[in-house]
Amino acid sequence: MLRKLETYLENKILTLPYWLSAHLNRTADVAVELANIHEADPIRCKLSALAHDIAKIYDNNDLIKIARSNNLNCSEFEFSHPEVLHGPVAAFHLNEYISEDISLFNSIRWHTSGNKNFDTENKIVFMSDKLDPNKINKRPELNKIKDLAYKNLDNSIIRFFEIQFDYLTKNNIDIHPESKKYYEYLT
Repeated sequence: MLRKLETYLENKILTLPYWLSAHLNRTADVAVELANIHEADPIRCKLSALAHDIAKIYDNNDLIKIARSNNLNCSEFEFSHPEVLHGPVAAFHLNEYISEDISLFNSIRWHTSGNKNFDTENKIVFMSDKLDPNKINKRPELNKIKDLAYKNLDNSIIRFFEIQFDYLTKNNIDIHPESKKYYEYLT
């Protein structure tokens, strides 16, 4: 099943806008590095990282439409903040490849908010997305979590949430309830 997912993603990424395919590839590179350090499967982490944002091509109205028409298990928060629906929609689009693999599903579905049921692979994909070098260039304060992620995933996620919650609060942006739950679970 992983080979089929890999083939699908290789072809899909070729059809995506450059900014998105470049982000997916940078995220996958970070995921492989972290997987090797934290003794996780680099292929699985790479595939999840390549897949995590494939639904970013949809606008918010389309994300809502896809989620509602397919009865995706999404919260009211997610429907009222549709920019976070790209995770559940991506997992839905990849269902034929990941339906029997809860870890791959969780990595893709929850990559934006995090989830207290995360395993090591999920944590790697979550942090890899946050450690995309372009994201760090735009928000240098994220540099603080980079070195930490190579040493301790849980501590890097905690620190990321602290930085992110501060950023979101200062900018009057709502915090995903799953992020709060995950942070509380880790602390």
